[in-house]
Amino acid sequence: MPRAGAKPSIRDVAALAGVSYQTVSRVLNEPGRVRPATAERVHEAIRTLRYRPSGAARSLARNRTNTVGVIAVHGGLFGPSRMTLAINEGARERGYSSVVVTVRDDTPDSLRAAREQLLTMGVDAVVLIAWSEPLLDLTQRFARDLPTCVITEGAVPDGVARATGNHRLGGEIATGALLERGRRRIGHLAGPPDWLEARAREDGWREVAGDAAGPVAGGEWSPASGYAGVDALLAVAPDLDAIFAANDGVAIGALRRLWELGKAIPGDVALIGYDDIEVDRYLGVPLASIRQPFAEVGAAAVDLVFDLMAGGQPGERALDPILVPRESLG
Repeated sequence: MPRAGAKPSIRDVAALAGVSYQTVSRVLNEPGRVRPATAERVHEAIRTLRYRPSGAARSLARNRTNTVGVIAVHGGLFGPSRMTLAINEGARERGYSSVVVTVRDDTPDSLRAAREQLLTMGVDAVVLIAWSEPLLDLTQRFARDLPTCVITEGAVPDGVARATGNHRLGGEIATGALLERGRRRIGHLAGPPDWLEARAREDGWREVAGDAAGPVAGGEWSPASGYAGVDALLAVAPDLDAIFAANDGVAIGALRRLWELGKAIPGDVALIGYDDIEVDRYLGVPLASIRQPFAEVGAAAVDLVFDLMAGGQPGERALDPILVPRESLG
């Protein structure tokens, strides 16, 4: 028995169960190799002593670290933050921890450093939130060594699982909602041109808008981009009667500028954003938006990478966004 106040050890469990400590280890790590009656004695001793196995020791025994690596964009962007949280929770539910490496840009040096950091830590699998083509290239390099899942809009390399929020469909839904409400000149406030999600949303807008497609402005995920973008759109298309903004931050900046210009929303210009962040419903004009299934996409990525770890084939899961109509849509 352990000394008073001391944590019980595997040898204390072995002594109480009347077995060797190697047998206790087999019960914990390879239960199929131990007779049921012996395993039950060991588990009874564990319960009696309230023994908790060492995670580090079990990892060494299995040649695993029980850790999933995550690569995400640096900063406070709403979507990647929510997905990273869901990945963390999904790994923890399976007895794994997660380690997140954020990168400020997708330069070769940044991505090389991120990859080396995770490989040095000995992670068992990797989930990447890939916003650009260089991140997809990094995905391919990871897949040579580890089970890998990517959250992206682009086509993925062989051997890689993929989860997606279907951003092109989101752009189509937003634009279709504006057309259904009689809008005939729809501008777009775009996200960064190197972001795969931004390009997919713009593609969806352009496809559905057809002849109603107006000009494009913006180019960043920020209220300032939306604010300045309104002037750029109206300079080209004074008859603009609707705007699809690539995210809600951009839409909020546009909302402010339209108000300053004396434009009634939605009377003169209807407005719809993307992401459905919490503040949308509390704005002076509640903002219509496309709700992304961020948590569900992150959870799907965890499911897919654990399927790979179990020897399964690379899978794919697409979760569709939905329209959240509010006053700004009309």
